[in-house]
Amino acid sequence: MKGTTWHRLAVVGSLLTTVVFGLLLGDLVWQGLPQISLRFLWRTPSELSSLGGVGPELLNTLLMVGAASAITIPLGLAAAILRIEYGARPGFLLVFDRMRYTLLSLPTIVIGLMVFEWVIVGMRWPLSVGAGVIALAVVNWPFVVDVSVAALSGVPDSFREASLALGATKYLTLLRVVLPSALPALVSGLGMAIARLMGESAVLIFTAGINVSQHWGWSAPGETLAVHLWYLRTESVAPHADAQAAATGVVLLLLVGLVLYLTQKLAHWLKPMDALKKI
Repeated sequence: MKGTTWHRLAVVGSLLTTVVFGLLLGDLVWQGLPQISLRFLWRTPSELSSLGGVGPELLNTLLMVGAASAITIPLGLAAAILRIEYGARPGFLLVFDRMRYTLLSLPTIVIGLMVFEWVIVGMRWPLSVGAGVIALAVVNWPFVVDVSVAALSGVPDSFREASLALGATKYLTLLRVVLPSALPALVSGLGMAIARLMGESAVLIFTAGINVSQHWGWSAPGETLAVHLWYLRTESVAPHADAQAAATGVVLLLLVGLVLYLTQKLAHWLKPMDALKKI
């Protein structure tokens, strides 16, 4: 009876959470969707009129998240391979895990302040796209490591043993057996990590800034969609700032949804083992 009661409470709680989330999401879409147009996606933001857009913010989001992912995915995958496939020494694993868990436990605003002190104060970089990319890379690296470790750990040891028994080296086993088998889970997990990165704002306020330059560059300020949304809701004095914020939120949600959809489709397409099991 106790198990049934707890199960019912969990179901009711899940339904209430879904309903509340649906109402909030529906209200956001209702306010923001009518404001979205090609002009809105292309124009620069404006404090003087309600005709501003999110063109630079959209570009900054795509480029900064892409650059940070290009840095963290190889580094995170390499760390996971070193740990799972090559059995790094216990001392290295202890330091590695402490650093990773420390970064995972820190609020992103603290990471933003750390990067600010290191890159902007110490190295005298300006608030810029480059500093924002470094901050996003620091935030994303431990998540990429976790995703990679989970994907590699999901490959059965029998695959490795069979490859080694046939005379393949450890490197060839990794390259031709382990990585292809782990690729679907890896792509799916990395898609969620990238989508999460698109919503980061606190870490970028102190590193990339809350405005944009007329001329894009790595040393120019790099406001993203998430930071622009925060700014519109808290600091902006533009006419119809709430409507612009809602439209920006819808654009961000659509971008995140597109990334998740494409990576899930790619992960499903890359599943060769499901087809083999049906033969």
